[in-house]
Amino acid sequence: MALPDTPHRVFQRGTWPGSVSLRRGWARAEARPWNDSVEDASLRLVRGGSGFIEACVQRLMHLGAPSVLSSPLAPSARRPWEAAGFEPNLDLALMRLDLEPSITAPQHLVVREDTFDIDQMLEIDRAAFAPFWRFDETALVESIGATAKSSVFIIRDGDRGITGYAVVGYGHAISYLQRVAIDPAWQGNGMGRSLVRASARSARRHGSKALLLNTQFDNGPAIGLYESEGYRQLPESLAVLKAG
Repeated sequence: MALPDTPHRVFQRGTWPGSVSLRRGWARAEARPWNDSVEDASLRLVRGGSGFIEACVQRLMHLGAPSVLSSPLAPSARRPWEAAGFEPNLDLALMRLDLEPSITAPQHLVVREDTFDIDQMLEIDRAAFAPFWRFDETALVESIGATAKSSVFIIRDGDRGITGYAVVGYGHAISYLQRVAIDPAWQGNGMGRSLVRASARSARRHGSKALLLNTQFDNGPAIGLYESEGYRQLPESLAVLKAG
């Protein structure tokens, strides 16, 4: 007879509210606070089904998370989450750029940084995004390490600081524009466009055929920028689901 799912049947590595690994048998997931402004847990499933997801939710809420949010999911990936009690919370537009045509050069000097200043990047992120969408250090490092290879691009302000940054992760056929952030004091000067172009040109040099990104549907300026650079919205949107 199967035993009921309880938080005690999930093995945990790490200490909440830091990043934790959760496992049960072959099933595995990673969790962390959504960011340093939102206490909800962010749960990323590595492998496992609805029973394991439900047990992870129980564990995280037992640890003190008010609720649990999924990573952005395509419709085909939502079934086990919904079976575990998750419901739609946020919809995100999924956009794709075909990298076969030539890509216009950036209008600003964009530099690829191998030793980037996390603190400066986070300062820009906090200024550029509403609290829910801000990166903390864990989320920023996670975005840079989400693929086997990635690059951080920056635009300098001429005084040893930066005005904006972008993170692009490289795949074989598909690359991912993980983040673009511009200091609001410098917005309106085309710097976001330059970072988008530099990221696309780099993905093309790495052999990718397309570049994907996601953004909020209500972020009209960002969607307008991406569409003007050749991105198109795909029919299949992404969703962040919520339990608890």
